[in-house]
Amino acid sequence: MIQGVKIHEGSENKLHRKLEARHLQMIALGGTIGTGLFVGSGATISQAGPGGVLIAYSVVGVLVYAVVTGLGEMTTQVPISGAFGEISRRFLDPGIGFTLGWNYYFQWLLTIPAELTIIGSIPLFWFPDAKDWYFTLIGLVAVFSMNLMSVRVYGEVEYWLSFTKVVAICIFIIIGIAIIFGANKDLGFLGFKNWNSSEIEGTPIVSFLAVMSTFTNAFYSYGGSELIGVTAGEAKNPRVAVPRAIKGTFWRIALFYLISLLVVGLIIPMTDAELAKTDVRTSPFTRVLKYAGVTGGADIMNVIILISIVSACNGAIFASTRTLQSLAANNIAPQYLVATNKQGVPFRSILITGFFGSLALIGAYVGTGTVFNFLVNILSVSTLICWCCIMITHLNFRSAWRKQGRKDEDLVYKAPFYPYFDYVGLIIGGVVLGYFIYSATQIPFDIVAHAPYVGK
Repeated sequence: MIQGVKIHEGSENKLHRKLEARHLQMIALGGTIGTGLFVGSGATISQAGPGGVLIAYSVVGVLVYAVVTGLGEMTTQVPISGAFGEISRRFLDPGIGFTLGWNYYFQWLLTIPAELTIIGSIPLFWFPDAKDWYFTLIGLVAVFSMNLMSVRVYGEVEYWLSFTKVVAICIFIIIGIAIIFGANKDLGFLGFKNWNSSEIEGTPIVSFLAVMSTFTNAFYSYGGSELIGVTAGEAKNPRVAVPRAIKGTFWRIALFYLISLLVVGLIIPMTDAELAKTDVRTSPFTRVLKYAGVTGGADIMNVIILISIVSACNGAIFASTRTLQSLAANNIAPQYLVATNKQGVPFRSILITGFFGSLALIGAYVGTGTVFNFLVNILSVSTLICWCCIMITHLNFRSAWRKQGRKDEDLVYKAPFYPYFDYVGLIIGGVVLGYFIYSATQIPFDIVAHAPYVGK
């Protein structure tokens, strides 16, 4: 039965429900704003033009909407922490649930060293003679210490980190609009002068592939939207907080991404040589601040990007450890990992994840950039598989709900446009996966072009 499912909440191994609605809203929003937007967006505009980028981000936004709303419907009805694998196991297939659970855990486990590497490299902008591993170590200790505290501490930290990013983007959009309408006397009124996709050379097929190449960065940029499903198991009132977070989050994400990219595309020509670089000092956001006469633009953006990466790493640790604890609670991982401390934190899962995350970080340093880039490319496919499984599970979930004689109106939260958005999302996922395969055959070990946080 879908209602009345038994949730693992043993007296000694219980996750505390201390995340409030405002925490969930900012966690869902903060997981999608990072290096993909701040650093990688310039390269995508230089490849496909501003119009092509907006198409890519809009289409992937539809996929995100299908995933988040479908997942929200299931997690409000069955609010389990680390819910992806368990929900798929119950409502789709035990084997798929097993695979999806471990896939999602390793996806975030490999993300942690990637994020920690950037945390260590950004401060070199101010301290060029320092060793980057100093800052990486500081970041490692800081983010894992935060996750060993109460989930409420995690929620508060993530709330303010995400809030800072949101405010920064709002200020950027306001400054950018002012420049477009002539605030910079040297540039004058820009309007749509720089909006020219005809600079993409080649046949229509080449232009199509140029646009397709931007889907990968859009995919990375929106990555983490599904974190709302992980946090549901520790929300105070998930049946109220989760739907509220979902309803507002997608539109805020779409507006932040689409409007900020539109602003960049209108101000900086796609033929600008600096636009294709994935260096924070030449970030399109930094360039716009310079056009506005903001002194220390690179310093400001470095701080914002550092905050973004700390937030992303914080979320990666939270998602991976809750997933591992959920796997253990359902006898898919060693029972030893189920235990929580007095604050309701799965400390053993955090320590194990921290250990292997640190080993992966060492591998990132000693391995070549090509090998590490290949590992990051695996993450993109892993995320795509996860999202597609969520949509398929949602289709099966709603079908099972109806077969039990229940009405859709009885659902705590009902995903809109069912089942059409699930089908559209699966089609988009199939097309993106097809491009991944095509790209892999053309450029070995470069499935995702221009991954913004991977260094050579």
